[in-house]
Amino acid sequence: MKLVSELKERHFIQLLTGYLAGGWIVLEVVDQLTGNGVLPTIVYSLALTLLLAGVPAVAVIAWFHGAKGEQRPPPREIVMLTVIGVVGLAATASVARRNLADTGPVTAADALNRLDPTENPSRIAVLYFDAVGSNEEAELLAAGLTETLIDELSLVPAIHVVSRNGVAPLRGRSTFPTDSVAEALQVGTFVRGQVAESDSTVQVKVEVVRAATDQNVGSNTFRRPRSELFELQDDIAGQVALFLRETVGEEVRLASDESRVKNVDAWVLVQRAADVEAEASRLVGLDDIAGAAQRMSRADSLLAEAERIAPDWSEPTTRRGWLAYQQARWGGLDRAATPDLLAVGREHAVRALAKNPRDADALELRGTINYWSYLLNLTSEPGQAERLVEEAEADFNASTAANPAQASAYGSLSHLLMNQGRTAQAKLAAEKSYEADPWLLNANLTLWRLFQASLDLQDEQEARKWCDVGAARFPDDYHFHECRVWLYALPSSPATRAAQMDDAWAQCDSVVTHSPPSLEEYNRKSCEMILAMGLAQAKLPDSARNVARRARAGTDVDPVRDLAWLEAIVLTQVGDYDAAVDRLALYLAANPGQAASFARDDTWWLEDLRSHPGFQRLVESR
Repeated sequence: MKLVSELKERHFIQLLTGYLAGGWIVLEVVDQLTGNGVLPTIVYSLALTLLLAGVPAVAVIAWFHGAKGEQRPPPREIVMLTVIGVVGLAATASVARRNLADTGPVTAADALNRLDPTENPSRIAVLYFDAVGSNEEAELLAAGLTETLIDELSLVPAIHVVSRNGVAPLRGRSTFPTDSVAEALQVGTFVRGQVAESDSTVQVKVEVVRAATDQNVGSNTFRRPRSELFELQDDIAGQVALFLRETVGEEVRLASDESRVKNVDAWVLVQRAADVEAEASRLVGLDDIAGAAQRMSRADSLLAEAERIAPDWSEPTTRRGWLAYQQARWGGLDRAATPDLLAVGREHAVRALAKNPRDADALELRGTINYWSYLLNLTSEPGQAERLVEEAEADFNASTAANPAQASAYGSLSHLLMNQGRTAQAKLAAEKSYEADPWLLNANLTLWRLFQASLDLQDEQEARKWCDVGAARFPDDYHFHECRVWLYALPSSPATRAAQMDDAWAQCDSVVTHSPPSLEEYNRKSCEMILAMGLAQAKLPDSARNVARRARAGTDVDPVRDLAWLEAIVLTQVGDYDAAVDRLALYLAANPGQAASFARDDTWWLEDLRSHPGFQRLVESR
């Protein structure tokens, strides 16, 4: 009681509280000033250190001088304040050194990265060059020159370049609102140009503009004979690099491409084949498979001619392999229609790699064909399925090592790893794919994989984030309506899940509405299976069993028995382990290659089933 009385007499609490309140106000002001760039961020760290060092100093002063009347400082107070001062200054100096060491000199790139993307000149979109007039040759040259420039600038560390996929929707549009496109692509600079061809001469006008204002930063016009097309490419790239150096404030050093073809005619043939291939893809979308096949045959002939006149160039050979693979995919799950085409594609990949062992596209092609062969169970020899997966994984890794921006290879690798039960690695690969090219043609599948991996890792926050990103970018994709339903399958309090189930049923209707007609029935059944998981989480086992049983379907709706796998999860969650093993056996009978992935799977879905003898016998017997 005596201590409390003395503290009151010396106004100890009032003085200390007043100091802390005043210090908090000072920190808030400093936080605002540093957050808005008025003061360097180190000031906040120093202010916080001095405030904390002042707490014991104020406590000492309050104890010796808080009472009324004049008090002389005793020697021990002076010693205590001296020690506190020395310690405080040492701590402040340490914080300053650490912050300065971490921060280092602010480079031009650091400063640019702090800008809004649409104000950052180092974030660049190379728009497809316009062809002057209706000259078909000029259109091919315009597309080829654009894509070459995108590829070359993409290798420069100092800048960030939107991929071909990102700018493709603007191809052929002579006018567009630059500010809204800058916002959509998150860029501060556009590169655009015009291409004209006449009398075997190619003329290109190229300009660099600020995206938000359409203000011209620099422009130039180049003219060369068609036979000097590659020198023209170098002229354009060098001029753009110079303009960007002046705009970005750092040197834009272009890498030399030793694998570039030297034959102009072969290069033009490849551009023409790409144009024919795009027409084939359009016909596939219209279900004109016969017409698409004719276009693919024409594209293959053009590439074969490019191979003949440029035999050391790997790109035509690689592209022929991709044509064969794409036609194999037209068969869907009709396994009898694909083996020959896949064999052709694999042979082209092997020939391309013999020409250039570091051809990232050829490595990805061989890995993709091996992985697709595995997924379709096109194997007959013992151990061949495992070898296909191992070789595919090695090729995907080699492809991304050869080209770190090979987003599609990262995407395929993430699917493979997910399929093998290596969920955390799969998510990392999917993140690299999305980071390398968020505009990838199948970016929706990458986002879906990021969601699935987060779900499998039981990370609701990450799962919800990727579901939201997918829904914002692809609102008509049924996957990003289905992901809302999957969130109900995550563990939660039974009362919370039970209260949410009415909304979950309504979400299922949205999934079916956004599904293509061929998937409506399967997606309805799949959604009901997921809802059964939500009912299991709500501790309503009988309802979960009934809904799951009702959601079963035959092979006409579920040819690969995925619904049996989902029902095994439901039955595991309600404790029906024998029945869960039976449903899992049905799934593995249709997908025997998946047994190994179940054996090493470490996700939470079947956690309670792994110790069950029936499960162990099931995965060990395959």
